[in-house]
Amino acid sequence: MAFSGALTLTDLNDYLGPSQACIKPVEAPQSASGAPESTISMEDGVYVEAPVGAPRARTQLETAQISLNDCLACSGCVTSAETVLIGVQSLEEVRKELQRKDDRIFVASISSQTMASLQARMALPMHAVWDRVTRSLRSIGFDVVQDMALARHMSLMETVREFRTRYQARWHGTKDAPKLPMLASACPGWVCYAEKAHAELLPYVATTKSPQQLAGLLAKRVWGPQCRGRDMSDENAQYVYHVAVMPCYDKKLEAARQEPGQASKEVDCVLTTGELYDLTIDVDVSAKAEQTSLAWPPEPGSSSGGYLFAVLLDAYVSWTQAHPDTQPLVELRTIRSSDYTEYTLRAPDGTVIFKGATCYGFRNIQNLVRKVQRETGAKSSRGRGRMRSMVTADQQHPYDYVEVMACPGGCVNGGGQLRPPEDWAHAIETEAQNSTVQGWQGTDRRWVQHVEDAYWNDENRKVSVESASALLEDAARGSLRSWLNTWDERASDMVRRFPHGDLHTTFHAVASSTDGLSVQW
Repeated sequence: MAFSGALTLTDLNDYLGPSQACIKPVEAPQSASGAPESTISMEDGVYVEAPVGAPRARTQLETAQISLNDCLACSGCVTSAETVLIGVQSLEEVRKELQRKDDRIFVASISSQTMASLQARMALPMHAVWDRVTRSLRSIGFDVVQDMALARHMSLMETVREFRTRYQARWHGTKDAPKLPMLASACPGWVCYAEKAHAELLPYVATTKSPQQLAGLLAKRVWGPQCRGRDMSDENAQYVYHVAVMPCYDKKLEAARQEPGQASKEVDCVLTTGELYDLTIDVDVSAKAEQTSLAWPPEPGSSSGGYLFAVLLDAYVSWTQAHPDTQPLVELRTIRSSDYTEYTLRAPDGTVIFKGATCYGFRNIQNLVRKVQRETGAKSSRGRGRMRSMVTADQQHPYDYVEVMACPGGCVNGGGQLRPPEDWAHAIETEAQNSTVQGWQGTDRRWVQHVEDAYWNDENRKVSVESASALLEDAARGSLRSWLNTWDERASDMVRRFPHGDLHTTFHAVASSTDGLSVQW
């Protein structure tokens, strides 16, 4: 199909940097006459301001700064930019807070993708890496160090419940029913993109909070207060400082979101894997650590949290319970690369029971957006041209659920993850120079696969074309079912402690305040 030359994007890359000039205005006093009172020029690499009538009375200008909330409310960038100065979400800020700790409780929660990246870089067993991390954090003043296994399972459980509600509402033809397909919302890069560029898709985005934010609930109201023998309350939550360690810079922006009526933020600071690694190098951890536990292995499905697999498994179990004498079939279809894979669950007669996909990287997200628009009739406010007619059921079964992540390769390849060691990176660079296809600077898919292997830690829980059917059956009725039941009980117990609204969030369209042609891709 031919595209209009005026609308064709060339040299499209998955990395989306910030605009050349931030559109956040800096307030400056205006003269009554409207005439300029001063001039600004650059001298020796710094900007100086001088009054019009006194050019020698120069004053050096300070660097303008913006807050994370400014970033979230700005449409100057297509997505949240990793290179924006984020002064309040850094290792130095955590150290400053620790210096004025007083009687506050400091809690750290660490993502499984972070642990995988650290293990790949340190070349140590997982338990040894976890021991080093916990000792490093405790040595500088942290009271509680937890992984995100419980928060992740809570998020998956609530995601499945939300999907059931949407699916049943559509099945019964409920008026104003929540939209399908349901699009995962755990990736803030994708969510920011939807809010700023495709507000028409926000009704399809899941409202269930991400593991990071649910870990904040646990830290503020359970882990922190329990550390001091206090009860679970908003008042006690104010005395807890929670730091989440994540594989992605965009998670810093997610933590900056303020929920309506929220007394305190669920996450006070987000550190990337690289920042945590710097901490483990800087801190002396020769002292004997307390006994700690790591809830491992990870959820089955994908290294990005296993959202699609959790929903697919629920559909699989529901069908087998209703039809005990039949065995549904699962089909996987790779679209151009493993970063875009479709999953179809069929009844023995070929009827589609469920259809979903995993979609990683902005190149694939562009295709997904067009597909969802085409299937649902959702119209973009950005004037992308006339929408095609909706796809009917007899033409093609539309998606029911999509696991969407902004980074190619998913969360194990987040922008905050560690790059390979120098010897590995040098070998990659040498090979890339002799190759017709250039890879990313400092890393490539082999390193990402190395981190992926560390994530699974020799557990056969990654879904693939070869393993999909066996993994579903094991998770439904095999040994994996017992493991999942244990976590279901723990997660259910925690979910019941919180109001339903605390487990969900809202998203809002960000009005464009700049010319779209000024956005840098």
